[in-house]
Amino acid sequence: MGTERKSADSYSDPRSSAAPEASPSLHPTQPKDLFDSLFADAPTGVYVALNGIIRYVNRRMQVYTGRTRGDLQGQHYLRLVVSEDRDRVKQNLTKVANGEHVLPYDYRIVNEAGDARWVTDTTTSIQYQDQPAVLGSLLDITERKTVEQALKESEEGYKTLFESAEEGILVADSETNKFVYANPAMCKMLGYGLEELWGMDRSAIHPKDEWTRIAAEIEAQAGGKTEMATNIPCTTKGGGTLYVDINATKALVNGRECSIGFFRDITERKRIEDELLQSEGKLRAMFKSIADGVIVTDLQVLMTELNDATLFLHGFGRREELLGRTILDLVAEEDHPKVIEALRRTFLQGHSGHMEYTLLTRDGKQTNAELSAALMRDKSGKPTGFIMIVKDITERKRAEEEILQRNRELAALHQVLTSITQTLDLQQVLREIVSQVGTALESSYTSIVMVNEDGTLGVGSEEYVDIPSLAIKSRQNSATRRIVDIPPSAITARPHGATRGIINSGQPHLVDNVDATEGTNPVLLAAGIKSYAGVPIKVKNTIIGVLFVHSTRKSAFSGKMRLLIAFANEAGIAIENARLYKDASTVGALREADRLKTELLANVSHDLRTPLTSIKGYSTTILRHYQKLSDDEKRDFLKEIDLASDRLTELIENLLQLSKLEAGGFRMNKEPLSIDNLIANAVEDIQQKAKGYSFAVKSPKSLPLVQADPRRIRQVIDNLLGNAVKYSPEGTEITVICEVDDQSLAVHVKDQGVGISANEIEKIFERFYQAASGTSSHKAGGVGLGLAICKGIIEAHKGHIWAQSEMGKGSIFTFTLPLYQREGSKPESQRTK
Repeated sequence: MGTERKSADSYSDPRSSAAPEASPSLHPTQPKDLFDSLFADAPTGVYVALNGIIRYVNRRMQVYTGRTRGDLQGQHYLRLVVSEDRDRVKQNLTKVANGEHVLPYDYRIVNEAGDARWVTDTTTSIQYQDQPAVLGSLLDITERKTVEQALKESEEGYKTLFESAEEGILVADSETNKFVYANPAMCKMLGYGLEELWGMDRSAIHPKDEWTRIAAEIEAQAGGKTEMATNIPCTTKGGGTLYVDINATKALVNGRECSIGFFRDITERKRIEDELLQSEGKLRAMFKSIADGVIVTDLQVLMTELNDATLFLHGFGRREELLGRTILDLVAEEDHPKVIEALRRTFLQGHSGHMEYTLLTRDGKQTNAELSAALMRDKSGKPTGFIMIVKDITERKRAEEEILQRNRELAALHQVLTSITQTLDLQQVLREIVSQVGTALESSYTSIVMVNEDGTLGVGSEEYVDIPSLAIKSRQNSATRRIVDIPPSAITARPHGATRGIINSGQPHLVDNVDATEGTNPVLLAAGIKSYAGVPIKVKNTIIGVLFVHSTRKSAFSGKMRLLIAFANEAGIAIENARLYKDASTVGALREADRLKTELLANVSHDLRTPLTSIKGYSTTILRHYQKLSDDEKRDFLKEIDLASDRLTELIENLLQLSKLEAGGFRMNKEPLSIDNLIANAVEDIQQKAKGYSFAVKSPKSLPLVQADPRRIRQVIDNLLGNAVKYSPEGTEITVICEVDDQSLAVHVKDQGVGISANEIEKIFERFYQAASGTSSHKAGGVGLGLAICKGIIEAHKGHIWAQSEMGKGSIFTFTLPLYQREGSKPESQRTK
């Protein structure tokens, strides 16, 4: 049957022709689903027009026009074209339908919103329903047109537009024929950097044997003789070939005439067009060669066609084994409802998204797979079956699981790092390592064995940590005992033990099944341990210990060794930091002790020398000049000797008291004591010695009894009052305030002296420490033992002592004593209420 060609009148203005009553059927060799398989996701808008009527559009064409496929099919194509461009489009459609070759050309279409968009149309003549039809491919070039217009209007604005353009743009100097600019898209297209393209000859990016022809086509297009230079081959930096459409124009750039070329990569489009022109046998060969499984079924999901990849995925050798069977035979039973629901949605919507399911092979093996399906229709639009793509995603799932596992490991490592860096106390660091690692790895019994300086292993020593404890079964005639209560056999008795083996080899050790391994510690066997792992803890390539994790499950640590090694590495750093801090602290403490000793010797030597000098001086004077001295002079000298002896006795007594307090040998004779009389007597005595000061006592009328040693508490009060006088100017007031609560009595000694600085307030109760401030060097003398002794006395009474001070305003020294309480009775304060 011959083919009747339609005349140009078939492509007349759409306003004078009506749409046909029904869409004509597709040719068997050009099915609509074949177009979809080729063009559905193409980057250009694809349409098929028969006698001017649209018979097919792909998704991109629907995007360009803002209309659905149902809206477009059956409509005259010229209705989409701007009225000023319809005559030229009509002429070209007629030429293509009559078998003439038409170069790609530009025109404008109108979308549903009424906006005009520039497109480039590449048309090809095809057979559709045994009649000549037009296959068109549209590319939206509105952006390029905008750039071209901007170039003509402003030379300064071209660079910004060029660099943001999706099309490749090259600018060449018309005189030198050298490139002076390339936008990022062009650099990416050819694989060159911008610096590499600068100064390169125009011919360098094209095959040498075709340059003469290519140059002529580009010049003809730039001169307006042709719409576009099409199918121009370009050579990439890597030696590959790609095909482009070039639209060139001339413009002044920085005062020089240049040729500006817009390059559109059509390599993929050319490949698709070439494939379309191949025979149906080629298409079937492609169908068979696709790496993923492709399955065609009828509406009852019985398989009617499939490719070789489907056979391979499911473990079958011949198509006949699967043709006529339901697709559900290849799906794990638990996933049948999910696949059926996906196909139901496909029937209603025309296509489905990607769905993961469990694929079933011929031998019953299950594999992770992904399924996507589309609905097939016949020429009348009636559904006929499904086409499905099946992909094996086993490797992808494995990679995803590895990523998730790695994320979990990193999170656990972060938690351990955060925890072990919160402290620099070595024992606390060890406990935190064991606790956090045990939690992260779900270890039943976690421990660290440290290597001592002499090479022995510190099992059960202060460097050995086990958290949590693991209970073991009761033995006959013995109570249940924790694993840490069972003395481990000496390491030296097990020269081939796991710990020593790890230390000697420096390598991790993993046991997935202790029952199948000889030489396992019998204590662990008795405790029910089934698997364990150990890794060395290293500092600067020296092994300082071994980190162990144990479990009552077999193979509990398979696949976790990388994380355990990471834990051990961080543990080594944390332990070393704690040790360095401890060493630094020890050195600091020794230096401080040495400093205090030096100060003690200096102060004691001075305070001993002063009274001794007086005693020596006056004694010598009396002995040498006894006959010449009057009785009054002798009496005065003897008084001075007596006072110096008292000061010397007091100093020695203070030293002895502090020594006894620190040694725990300071005896307290505690009794029920009324402290108000003690305070009154102390204030009266100090008033006789410090007549330049005023003293006041503020106290409730009746104070409860305290349990205290009267002599020692008087000593504390005398010391605090004496310090208040020593560090306060004459004419100021010193106040003693008493307060009571339910449990204790507080005594405050308040002065109006020079005060104590903030950095000294915490040190004044340390032995041998003296505050720097004082009203005079004479008043502030002493060896710094008084407050240290007060602190020892008050703490021996289970009380507290502290100071508050503000420079220039004075200080308040406070001590508390617990109230006297008879056995089984309320505190004294509650009985007096």
